[in-house]
Amino acid sequence: MCCAEFQPPIPNGDSTSHAGRLIKIEESNRGKLQLLNPISNLKLRYSPIQLSLADFRVVQLSTSFRLRLRTGFTAFEVNKVVLFPPSAQQRVTVVAIFQEGRLGYWRNGDESWTLLDDKNFDYDDIVPHRGQFYVVDRLGKLSRIDSSLGFVESHSPPQIPDGGGGQKNLVESGGDLYLVDRYLDGRRRNWKDVEDALNNSFHAIRYLVGTGRSRKWNPRAVDFKVYKLDEEIGKWVEVKSLGGDGTVFVLTTECCFSAPAAQIAGGRRDCIYYSDDDDYVARTMLTTESIRVFQLEDGSIQEVKSLPRESNIFLPPGFRTEF
Repeated sequence: MCCAEFQPPIPNGDSTSHAGRLIKIEESNRGKLQLLNPISNLKLRYSPIQLSLADFRVVQLSTSFRLRLRTGFTAFEVNKVVLFPPSAQQRVTVVAIFQEGRLGYWRNGDESWTLLDDKNFDYDDIVPHRGQFYVVDRLGKLSRIDSSLGFVESHSPPQIPDGGGGQKNLVESGGDLYLVDRYLDGRRRNWKDVEDALNNSFHAIRYLVGTGRSRKWNPRAVDFKVYKLDEEIGKWVEVKSLGGDGTVFVLTTECCFSAPAAQIAGGRRDCIYYSDDDDYVARTMLTTESIRVFQLEDGSIQEVKSLPRESNIFLPPGFRTEF
């Protein structure tokens, strides 16, 4: 995930064409670099003039991983993936959250996934922080995973009173760990819902192709709360600002990251860019029009496409989205 500034502004472009845009750069199946919208994962194509990487000043904000099958398609049912670095004692290890809350791992050479926790199937997010890996469940309970894939918990692990909202994301920003708590207008799917659907051949087909997705399984965000981890007392502390220097959070299926507001188009600070359709089924139907922004100061939610200064925050000047 990167912030890219076009230098110089494109010919006949507007005065903001040099403003930073948030993009994703990944390696294609052919070994070439390609640009994508970080939230929708839709490919970006440059038109009508040729582009060189020298035309961009690129600042890396975060790194994410995507699990692909040998066919090149993204592995179904996997929401989040992190890569544990190999050591003298351990093989390369992939840890993932899949099937709406299960936490599992796979080591190079394994024939199948192994559950890391066979009691809690409600995990929401996993993130590296200060050389460690942290995972959070739907109640906001935070746990650390050590290099041996064991849980390291305090006697009173940080969690949100009464469980808070229905979806949790972890964001590292400025060396601190934040929790973004998303309040929804309905109930999310859990592992049992997925299992029931896949055990029924008719519903499995509808589920796999993403049709018949009712509002029951596609709740919308109606509010957000943000917490910062106080490591001294081991608690989540609610905050009303994302940092004194002006910061925005971006929530995506593969990772969540922060960006300096002053360097990106629009310059809006203390806000959260996200999409309601960010699970592994809905992301196949994401479009740029599904991206929204939540303003922490007043609690407002708007569609990014309706904001002139920010409508192209994920689209560099001269680019178009490939559907």
